[in-house]
Amino acid sequence: MNFVFEVGFFAAAFVPTFLVSRIIFRLTKQWEGSLKRLALANLASGVICVLVFLIAGAWFAAGLDFPWLYGIANFAIAQLIWFGVDVYSDWINRRLKSQNEQG
Repeated sequence: MNFVFEVGFFAAAFVPTFLVSRIIFRLTKQWEGSLKRLALANLASGVICVLVFLIAGAWFAAGLDFPWLYGIANFAIAQLIWFGVDVYSDWINRRLKSQNEQG
């Protein structure tokens, strides 16, 4: 596969994983500040995106004659990146909140 295809394929995984995870975060707002929330929301987002990818790919290819394993890997990597961003953001927010309470 060429570089443009690989970057485009990754971008096609990166955007929906972000959007679906933000929707799930909105739906689980009452769990605010929980690492369990971050993990479950990102896991659910990854599963939803992979299932949609597999169903749509199988539908359009009329079978499994498409790069499904490559797609699953791209969605998993994209979701792991968003999970890392969410954990880091949560850590920064807790740190800032702690500094504001002390100062």
